[in-house]
Amino acid sequence: MSEPVINRDNASSQPVPQRDDAEALDHGIKPRRSSSLFPYLKLALLILVLAFVGYALWKQFKQIDFSTLHFAILPLLGSFLFLFAVSSVQMISYRSLLSAYAHAPRWREMAAVAWVPPLGKYVPGKVAALLGAMYMLRKFKIPGSVAVSVVLALDGLAVLAGLICGAPLLLWQPLRERWPWGWIVCVLVAVVGCTMLHPKIFGRLINLALRRLKKDPLPKMPPIGTYLIPVACAFAQWVFAGLSLWLMARSVTSVEVEKIPLFMSLAALSQTVGYLALFAPGGLGVQDGITLLVLKNVLGPVSAIPVTLFRIARTIVELILAGLGMLVLRNLDKSQ
Repeated sequence: MSEPVINRDNASSQPVPQRDDAEALDHGIKPRRSSSLFPYLKLALLILVLAFVGYALWKQFKQIDFSTLHFAILPLLGSFLFLFAVSSVQMISYRSLLSAYAHAPRWREMAAVAWVPPLGKYVPGKVAALLGAMYMLRKFKIPGSVAVSVVLALDGLAVLAGLICGAPLLLWQPLRERWPWGWIVCVLVAVVGCTMLHPKIFGRLINLALRRLKKDPLPKMPPIGTYLIPVACAFAQWVFAGLSLWLMARSVTSVEVEKIPLFMSLAALSQTVGYLALFAPGGLGVQDGITLLVLKNVLGPVSAIPVTLFRIARTIVELILAGLGMLVLRNLDKSQ
């Protein structure tokens, strides 16, 4: 970056704004690029994934005999209830970590903190959810350094728990026939993931990420009793997500109770991979493609229905909770 030009005829010596690109080129200075190809590549990859998943769903829907299809309302309602339970345990883990480093906001304040920012995951780049959470926490007198640390810690716990819970999917018979070495990956993920969950190791990983972000590191990890609450909640959310997916499938076809562990692993792995796919807002396409790939081997063509319904149900629940969070936030603003 060029040095500011000083007007020596002016006693105040105010800096002149930076030169434009044309003037910079005349002085042999390479201008900064205003755009990059990376966003376009992410968009192209997202379109490709959506097109592939959309085509796969369309093929499955064409094979369904809707005249013989019957929806069961109770499993459908149960699926929604477990999706609400996922957000509830996330809120509990949020509050427990905040209490270890600052103070625990009231439960109605936590509703705004935990339920409104997640809508930001549908914004490309998935940074909006992090920024929204930090803004909410600062609003409730949580220091910025604590806010970013807690958000990173919760995301890290959810990803590790998701990979650990999702790894057993590699032991599923159809996958074992295709990838006989999958059990090795399963064991490695489980061992490494559980090791990384150790408070000392996890704390160092979070501090490494904070240093990369140029933020203050955590002075210490919370007491083991406090730390175990968000860890347990991280695993509980995948249990509830799996039960929700199983009940969604149960609402349109017969699925054995013995298949519940498979649905838990599938929900954990698909949503975790979808979250890590930065090009896919809200895991759109990625999560649905993985779920469809597995369920079509379990349910046949009818699998397209629970896959589609599960995506719609998650979006509806997130919108309902975000609306409740905004209502709480507005009432809090009025009371202040």
